Amino acid sequence: MEQISDDICYTALLARDNRFDGRFYTAVKTTGIFCRPICPAVTPKRQNVEFYPTAEAAMAHGFRPCLRCRPEAAPGSAAAAGVHATVRRAVRLIEDGALSTGSVEDLADRLGVGARHLRRIFKDHTGVSPQEHARARRLLRARQLIVDSNLSMTEIADIAGFGSLRRFNDAMKDAYGHTPTAFRRGLRVIDASPSDHTGNLYNPTTRQKDDMVLRLKPRQPFDRDFILGFFRDRAIPGLEAIGEDYYARGFYLDNAPGLMICRFEKDGSIEICLRGEDRGSLLEIGGRVRRLFDLDADMSAITAVFANDPLLAQLVQRRPGLRVPGCWDRFELAMRAVLGQQVSVAAARTLAGRIVARYGRALPDELVAGTGITHLFPEPAALQGHDLIPIGLTRRRAQTLSDVIDLFAATDFRDQPGSDILAQMAKIKGIGPWTLNYFALRGLGDPDAFPAADLGILKASQNGGGPTTAKDLEKHSVVWRPWRAYAAQYLWSALIPDHGGSDLIEKEDNHENGN
Repeated sequence: MEQISDDICYTALLARDNRFDGRFYTAVKTTGIFCRPICPAVTPKRQNVEFYPTAEAAMAHGFRPCLRCRPEAAPGSAAAAGVHATVRRAVRLIEDGALSTGSVEDLADRLGVGARHLRRIFKDHTGVSPQEHARARRLLRARQLIVDSNLSMTEIADIAGFGSLRRFNDAMKDAYGHTPTAFRRGLRVIDASPSDHTGNLYNPTTRQKDDMVLRLKPRQPFDRDFILGFFRDRAIPGLEAIGEDYYARGFYLDNAPGLMICRFEKDGSIEICLRGEDRGSLLEIGGRVRRLFDLDADMSAITAVFANDPLLAQLVQRRPGLRVPGCWDRFELAMRAVLGQQVSVAAARTLAGRIVARYGRALPDELVAGTGITHLFPEPAALQGHDLIPIGLTRRRAQTLSDVIDLFAATDFRDQPGSDILAQMAKIKGIGPWTLNYFALRGLGDPDAFPAADLGILKASQNGGGPTTAKDLEKHSVVWRPWRAYAAQYLWSALIPDHGGSDLIEKEDNHENGN
């Protein structure tokens, strides 16, 4: 992402331009408070402000978060996009609690770099040290849970990593000037009582008394109908339940089963209801949901690249908020990608459903009763050594899947850099360019991945007067960089004007392909 100058930041601040929300933060030297660019407070004078790329950087320089615009609720900052891969992995590991249970030296070891080098590049790209980032992030996450969840203060203190309620109270008062309970006074507390939008007692959107609730806000514009349609058409029987306004699936984290229900509200927010005993997984689930639905994409900046392209301009006007669907788990997505080679979406879904029903871990009936969700997608170790031909696969395709299973069963494989994962997948016979690009697009969140050989994309290009061969389309796509993954979504959308699925998608890389 192109760096924004201070003058551009101040111009955006004057205009309250929501396209810059989450891309920078304004710190007011006279008050010691920092805000989002959309804050309704009186605009400070130019000489009284400083600008920071992240909320963590502003806090590390001694500024307190604004209580009106709530910087912790801003859409994910694009500041980390495009920076050093090691920094991106470090930020993600810190988000998962790496510095709550270990040191910077431990984190550096996991990343394969020296601790001194990690501190230097982390500060170069984020403006703060890893410890400062973790400390500020802990406060911001706690503040978000106070306002956007229904958890108790004791639960929030534990989940956010403070260790004790007293330490939590002291840290919040130092950072915000108020105790945690002050933030809930006058707020509409999230109602945890049962609710049902349809009157069906067992509808997955029914909220139960003990459900944990967290609200997320996508960066606008956000086309919920398209992305829900995309997942609905690919919903694996027994694993997922997807309706007109919800997505649900089971999960297993920290040795505890749970059920996740994402309700897409009319106000544009997403309400996550978690059911199960593990109350410490709320933030991790929230992070996965943000990646699953690509909630933090800066669509104004992305679609500006396509504005003058004859193939994409009209598609962008029709659906300005298309997102790139992510994945819940990389292994699950890799299996789906191989199953989707040379077959329709419906056929791939059927094959995946057979794997889930035969080898997936069953979820407790009392947890998922009436939802249609019964199992989890099996872990690699649970599939090793099994013959997958009986589910309806050719011998070659079954062997490709077995090789993928063995690869992902390797210790810590899923924690490796995306480039290493792709390089090792490329060695498997039966995995060619289409599968690698599709996995990079959804499994790794690569915004520039582009499966040019996809039949649906080629047909959309041809219908729009564009290139008709994968080679020519690949050449043409250079002008869409670094957002080709979004260009792919727009081309797919040309074939499916009303929802996000198509029987033409995911039908390339025949079983003899491979590097």
